[in-house]
Amino acid sequence: MVPGVRGRTRGRWGRRLSAATLLALGAAGVGAPGDSRPARVFEMTASRFKFEPATLQVTEGDRVRLTLRSGDTEHGFAIKKLNVKVAVPKTGEPVTVEFVAGKAGTYDFKCSEYCGSGHGRMKGQLVVAPRAE
Repeated sequence: MVPGVRGRTRGRWGRRLSAATLLALGAAGVGAPGDSRPARVFEMTASRFKFEPATLQVTEGDRVRLTLRSGDTEHGFAIKKLNVKVAVPKTGEPVTVEFVAGKAGTYDFKCSEYCGSGHGRMKGQLVVAPRAE
């Protein structure tokens, strides 16, 4: 029992946290019912001042698994419209991020960690094609 916290309040927060956890897992595509498709897997290198590859192509609804490594210094990877953001350490250790490309369109990604004078040019695109019906 937590001092100063009554059971009713704790229970309400517990339900809210559980609902938030389930929503987050659903948004990430974890445990989606009937979704037996494997993730689209990509490897990307971040180095001054580019991503390789700079363009990723997937289909609407695809689960995407992206493993990033730095070739030189600390970088970041962010797709603002999809709420994807991860730090890429300068050690070259791989960092993996997973998300669902839920809606067709072109999404810009960029380095989210200042990495030098060309930082602003360090960009790329995720192209999500509509799923054929």
